[in-house]
Amino acid sequence: MDTKKIVMFLNSPVFLKRSMLSLILLAVLFPVTRLVSPAAIIDDEHIFLAWLPMGAILAVTLLFGWAAILPVFLSSLFSCYMFVGLDGLQSSAIALSLTLPVGLTSALMYSRKGRRWRYGILSRGLGQRLFWLCFFTPCCTKICMLIMGYLIPFPDAMAGYLGKGTMLVGITDILSLIASALIFTPLFYYPLRMLISPVFARSFWQMSIARNFRKEVRIYTVCWCLFLICFLLLFCIHSKTIFISSYLIPFLFIFFTHGIQRLTREFVSLMWVATSWALLSWNQGFLYGVQGDDALSFVLSAFISFTVCMLYMMQVYHRNERLRRVYLSLALTDPLTQLPNMRAMEQHIATWKQGALCCLRMNNLDFLSRHYGMMMRVHCKRVATRTMAPYLQEGELIFQLPGNELLMFLRGGDIEGRLSAKMALLNNRKIPWNNTLLDVEYSASWGAVSRPGPDELQRLLGQLSYLSELASTSGGVVGLDSQLEVVEGQTSAMVRMLRIVRETIEQDKLELYIQPIVNRKGAGYNEILTRIHYDGDIITPGEFMPVVAEFNLSVRFDMQVISRLVSWLSQYDRGGSDALFSVNLMPLTLMTKDVAANIVALFRRTGVPVSRVIIEVTEAQAFSDDDIPLENIRYLRRSGFRIAIDDFGTGYANYARLKNLEADIIKIDGSFIRDICVSNVDYLIVNSICQLAKARGLTVVAEFVESEEQRNLLLAMRVDYLQGYLLGKPRPLNSLC
Repeated sequence: MDTKKIVMFLNSPVFLKRSMLSLILLAVLFPVTRLVSPAAIIDDEHIFLAWLPMGAILAVTLLFGWAAILPVFLSSLFSCYMFVGLDGLQSSAIALSLTLPVGLTSALMYSRKGRRWRYGILSRGLGQRLFWLCFFTPCCTKICMLIMGYLIPFPDAMAGYLGKGTMLVGITDILSLIASALIFTPLFYYPLRMLISPVFARSFWQMSIARNFRKEVRIYTVCWCLFLICFLLLFCIHSKTIFISSYLIPFLFIFFTHGIQRLTREFVSLMWVATSWALLSWNQGFLYGVQGDDALSFVLSAFISFTVCMLYMMQVYHRNERLRRVYLSLALTDPLTQLPNMRAMEQHIATWKQGALCCLRMNNLDFLSRHYGMMMRVHCKRVATRTMAPYLQEGELIFQLPGNELLMFLRGGDIEGRLSAKMALLNNRKIPWNNTLLDVEYSASWGAVSRPGPDELQRLLGQLSYLSELASTSGGVVGLDSQLEVVEGQTSAMVRMLRIVRETIEQDKLELYIQPIVNRKGAGYNEILTRIHYDGDIITPGEFMPVVAEFNLSVRFDMQVISRLVSWLSQYDRGGSDALFSVNLMPLTLMTKDVAANIVALFRRTGVPVSRVIIEVTEAQAFSDDDIPLENIRYLRRSGFRIAIDDFGTGYANYARLKNLEADIIKIDGSFIRDICVSNVDYLIVNSICQLAKARGLTVVAEFVESEEQRNLLLAMRVDYLQGYLLGKPRPLNSLC
């Protein structure tokens, strides 16, 4: 800033107005603050324990900046001349001792922090502000006063302040300046700023005072204040009791430290100002029994040290709270769409008593994302949200759901009508994406909600998702109440079955059953089947296996079956028996890398021979072009397992593949056996499979044998083993014990 700009700034109406206002404030504050400053007699000299005008000077400087420098000089000159009884030269010397350090500190702070050096006194740059304002300025003031006392004669009453008293008086005086700057500046800063700015006054009241009396902390605040008053009465009343002395002051520090965690920074700071002033003003009570004038210096040092610690603790705790709020906000926000997520939805519903959840489905979003990428999906959800946001009422919000759905919480009446209007708005608008206009198709469903529990809420979301998919055929809006019976049957049963399956797997409660596979002599082996026992009912694979496959539980399920079988073999079948068992592996299990190695390792750990178990795989996996299933099958066969191809003949098998098949057993699918006695086509297919299998040296097993006629015909066709209800129904594995 050049000289011309500086002159224009100093002559500007705003600067002059600030200077006049700061001059008036300081002229009033100087005599008042000097009058109420805590003082004591040390070494027979009157000395201030906290010279409050220093705090007033710094507060006005923080409020008005450069405009307060000249008023500091004039007001201190006037006060020293009128109220202290100094002559003009002496008053000028004291005024200059106060003004020069304040001006120097302001210049240094401006050079380091820029134009905003006066803002956020308890926030950023706390360390620099404490050093320059609360330590550097008082120390410089003391040095200037010592120099003035050396150069100019002063009355004897001023000797202690100008370096002509004892060492203890000098130390106490410098500590009083630091204490005033450090502890008492907020006492003047906040009230003066509220007086100048009504906007700040309202904000300060709401954010710094009223927040301490919110419902969740009101009782704590009231009790904290009452205990503080009791502490002060206990310390300040001159009871002449050794138990009430400075030894109890640390308990007061602990009390304030605890308050920092629950109360606002400004409130705690002002309460500490009031507490410090009361203790320093009536110090005979808590200093009873402490010998020596140096006790006051020690108390001042303790107050200064605790104030610094308290300010830093407040800053650290405030910063941690701010980061906690940020992390909480991030936890409630989807990182891609920046929309509130499911957790935010649960909290929002818990806040609002009544409303309706609406599931908005973008029917062709999956198709579009395959062509335009994942970010197109995110963009479409953001555009749809921005389109509907202006029409939302208080308490209504849009949430992110995985996939191609959004969730809305609506309040008030005519939910279906309002949702239909939003649907019409969306369907009539195309979404721009990379110079292309995308025509997204929408459908929706809705259902009333009234503070549901977590399980009920998840069930409701599943029903709404299913219903919005049904509504996609018409592109309209469907209410849950009108379709409740249909939706209950489709979603609730699957959700319940999923919960049962997960609970069974997690608690290792699968029940193993066996069904015999025998030859013409009745000898053979057993196939391992599974059942779930739940609430007295037996659930068969036809009911729970679709859920296992749908929700990617295949690996855990199959590994638990094998583990339980191996455990049974190692526990009950160590007598040299050569009983065989076959275990079916699901397709997704074989598609998992290293699953074969894990199975082999399990057998080796328990010492159960792999020759005791036959691994059944589906025809689709045996003839797959995928490397992982084929490698797993080869690894199992190399390790000593026999491999059986289940459901043979249902689509993947042909003569070329059968020629190169790496397996030991083929199991003809039951669909060819069921009508073999009446269907020439089934007869020819089974006969052809048997002849080819014999040519390859494979063992043939026929499933679904339920009559003597089927049995005799299959044996005549040289089928090696038969399986079905005719030969034996499933029974628990433990029945073999």
